[in-house]
Parts: sequence; C-alpha cells; structure tokens
Amino acid sequence: MICKKCGREYNDDMPKCLWCDAPNEGPDETPETEPQTSDEQLSAFNQEEPENVVRGKSAIFWTKIVIVLGVITGILSEFAIIVVKPYLESSVNKAAIQPTMFLGTAFAFLFYLFPVFVFCCVLLIAAFKSCRWLYNTVKTLRKFTATTFSPIAATICTLIPGFCGIFDYYIFKDILNRQEKMLAQRKAKFVAPAPGMLKWILMLSVVSLIPSVGYEQVALRMLSLALIVSAAVVYIKVMTVIIENEKTLSIIRERELLERKVDEILAQREKQ
Repeated sequence: MICKKCGREYNDDMPKCLWCDAPNEGPDETPETEPQTSDEQLSAFNQEEPENVVRGKSAIFWTKIVIVLGVITGILSEFAIIVVKPYLESSVNKAAIQPTMFLGTAFAFLFYLFPVFVFCCVLLIAAFKSCRWLYNTVKTLRKFTATTFSPIAATICTLIPGFCGIFDYYIFKDILNRQEKMLAQRKAKFVAPAPGMLKWILMLSVVSLIPSVGYEQVALRMLSLALIVSAAVVYIKVMTVIIENEKTLSIIRERELLERKVDEILAQREKQ
C-alpha cells in the first residue's frame, strides 16, 4: 500500500500508515507508482530543516548585519569626535563660535545618533537570537550525551562582557567534541572547523581588550574595531560548522524515534 498523504509504502492490511498515521483508504484505482528509494525517502525526510538549525542561520544573518553596521558606526564615530571635540576643549573661545556653526554641529551629531540607535537595536536582536540558538543547541545535544555547560550556564557565560570570548571558546569546544563523538558512534559525517579556528576566538577576544586601554588614540580605536570584526567573522564560521553537525544529529534522532515507533506498532500487531 502506498500512502496517499506521505507517499511511503506499508503493508496493505495495516489500518493506518506507519509513517504519518494517515488512515488506510484501500487500494487506489490509479496506476501504481514506483516505491520511493531510500535516497528519495531521505530527501523527503530532510525537506524541513530542524527548528534550531533555522534559529542558528537567523543568528548568523543578524550577526552579519551587526558586522556591517558596526564598521559604519565606528567610522561615523571618528567623524563625530572630530566635529564635537573642538566644542569640548577648554582652550576654545566659546564666544567666537557662531550660532550657525553650533547648530550645524548639533544637527550633524543628531544625524550620527540615528545609525548608533539602529546599531544598538540590531545588536540586541543578534544577541537574543544567538543566545536562543546556543541554549537550544546545548539542550538538543543533551538528548544524546552530557555536556560540561548546562543550557542556562552557557547562555549566561556568553553574555559576560569582556570574558564572553573566553567562555565561548570552551563552550564551542565542548559542543564540537561531543558532536564528533555522537556522530562517530552512529557512523555519520562530522564537519570539523578549520584547524586553529577555535583558538582564534580565544586569542582575538583577549587581544581586542588591549586597545581599549588607550581609547584616546584613533589608531587604537580602529585596531579594536578590526579585532572585534575579525572575532565576529570567526564566530560565524564556527557557528556554521556546529549548525551543520546539529542538523545531522537532529535528523538521526528523528529517524531513531520513527524507527522506534514502527517497532512498537509491529510489536503490538504481533501480540494481537
């Protein structure tokens, strides 16, 4: 019998489909179609991506927007400093400043605040989506094995200013090691990050803190911005690898649950 709902094959005498529980409506008068091969079934099974994989891709998308806006905002900040700094210096004769110059500067500064506001909003969205993805990633992995960090602990640690990169190094390392082990046990393909990629997260996170000591200098501010952007790019690469492995594990888990359900139905039939 070919199920009219999902197109998969099951025994004619069964009351409903093993795969989607659609009722057995009897033989169809239309010519029989060829049964799906295992590759076709797997392709149909993988049409919808796991929910947390979609979350991860969304987090990466918003992180890319943060990188672009961060560079734009950083450059605009330097222009804002150049414009506003003369009015803040005590050596400048405030009386010599013309009202039109002051209004023009104030308008330019207000115009600069708009991209800063947009950047902060996008940053909050990206942080929320990344934390949500990380929480569910650890939670999903715990269905297979224990993890060093709990979902809540991993989420909290990744939000600690200044030290989040150090924690992320150990969190990502733990996730990848356990993903590799679980996929190896099931003889599935493990996607590994580029050699030294995780260490770059740790190094860039630590080094990016150094220029913040001398933020009065333009060169150090630009260096800090470049290091932060580089760290964000590395984050995206590591997240992409973790998402690919999580997708494979999620599909394997769904298939294992489905096979278990089939075994239970067959066992019930044998008892009858």
